[in-house]
Amino acid sequence: MVIADRPMPTDIVDRLLWRDAQSMLGRHAEAGHDGNCVWCGWRWPCAPRRLAERAEAASRRPWREAWTVRHDLNSIRAMPAMRAGSDERRSRVSKPRNSGYFN
Repeated sequence: MVIADRPMPTDIVDRLLWRDAQSMLGRHAEAGHDGNCVWCGWRWPCAPRRLAERAEAASRRPWREAWTVRHDLNSIRAMPAMRAGSDERRSRVSKPRNSGYFN
């Protein structure tokens, strides 16, 4: 998805948050045939998708609400599993149950 192709709605308060939300919504767009997100492999609707939906809604609200969701977006990006390639994300699913993100 190219963000430049979509005009920005006039009611957007936080343009950067709106663009970030559109980018994330584009990646986590749908469930695959197995019922998992086509981008991250998590159960649909995945946590990044739900967060992007919150971010899109918050981008239209007063700056205090947008600020909180922006912090949440930055926090999820800091998670190693979210930065890793899709192959690494899928291999994480097959790890033993007690393995965490940092194991």
